[in-house]
Amino acid sequence: MDIRTTVLKKISPLKKDEDRTKKFITDLMHAAKAVTNLDVVVCGSAAKMTWLREDHDIDLFILFPHVTREELEKKGLLYGNKIIRQFRGTPVIKYAEHPYVHARIKGFDVDIVPCYRIKKGEKIKSAVDRSPLHLEYIIEKLNPGLRDDVRLLKRFMKGIGVYGSDAKNLGFSGYLCELLVINYGRFESVLKAVSEWDIPQVIFIELERKINLKEEYPNQPLIIIDPVDEKRNAAAVVSAEKMLRFIGLAKSYLKKPSMGYFFPSGKKALSEPKVNTLRQRGTKFIALEFTKPDLVDDIVYPQVRRLLKRVESLMSSNEFKCLRCCEFIDKKVYLILEMEIWELPPVKKMTGPHIFAKQHVKEFRKKYANAFPEENIWVAEKPREYRTAVELLQNFIKKSGKESGVPKKLASVIKIREILSKF
Repeated sequence: MDIRTTVLKKISPLKKDEDRTKKFITDLMHAAKAVTNLDVVVCGSAAKMTWLREDHDIDLFILFPHVTREELEKKGLLYGNKIIRQFRGTPVIKYAEHPYVHARIKGFDVDIVPCYRIKKGEKIKSAVDRSPLHLEYIIEKLNPGLRDDVRLLKRFMKGIGVYGSDAKNLGFSGYLCELLVINYGRFESVLKAVSEWDIPQVIFIELERKINLKEEYPNQPLIIIDPVDEKRNAAAVVSAEKMLRFIGLAKSYLKKPSMGYFFPSGKKALSEPKVNTLRQRGTKFIALEFTKPDLVDDIVYPQVRRLLKRVESLMSSNEFKCLRCCEFIDKKVYLILEMEIWELPPVKKMTGPHIFAKQHVKEFRKKYANAFPEENIWVAEKPREYRTAVELLQNFIKKSGKESGVPKKLASVIKIREILSKF
């Protein structure tokens, strides 16, 4: 049995699951229409027949005509609660651009989302308004014979860690997988095309148009023009890191296919040789630890990354050189920094004005009593405020408010903290 067949056997929905999903979607839509007296549509992979086995997410969109944003949100929550209670579910309000209702019903994760009804080319009023148009496009353009290729591509992306268009993953969405298969064809054809991508890569699924990369899509490595909205980059969220990883592993897979790309082994602790390699680098690892705030990931991850950049900038401005840094978020948040320079002498040299700049020399010598000329420049020595990177971090988290640059959503929880350091 080849890899393609073996993977599809593992990831394709079973016939009984397909039948159960279709019945649930039908029942859900009937109930929703009765409650709202509006048009409703189920979007996402379940409606497009491209979902993976045991991936039971159902996104029901309620299509509102021209109403105010306040009315859309208010009625969206009201209708969502009523629909879910008809199935004896427990509604939970969640927040994205606007609030929506979530519940677990009969083994399905259900999101009920209000949106505006728009036509192709019409300006959106909320971020989710395009979803019904995406559904129509995929159903029209995706050859049913290529649905399995979409599944293979999704599983491959999940396996190599580039899937997910949320703030946590900054990777490829299911919609992008479908567009790539529509554009390139079979799974293997997609990988072959991807292996030849460059940065920036521009893809038109429909008719091409002239674009100005610097003005329209600055610093975006992958640009896939959304076929339902020619001004939108459907791949705007994809980071350069995830794109380059996809390109590299597509090349590797084509050279030597393996099930490991689809189903990698679990994460393991670093082996002793790898630990020794890290020790030989002569760097020091410092981590700032605090409790994860009770917020959705789409808020937490951007705020944590902003904080990490702030910490890295703080280190640099105080002459502590950071070689690499990253964030890790689970029940707690860790900001991890690998320091090239983490300890400095008690004294630092201050470079002053040129000897002919009389007024500046006067001010400099007044500020630094120990100033002295060195060639044609006045210099001075002063005690260093922070000798170690850990001391700097300790002071930083004591002031975790507006003046320190800590994002407001993290300012309260960062007080529950610990600084870890390891050679």
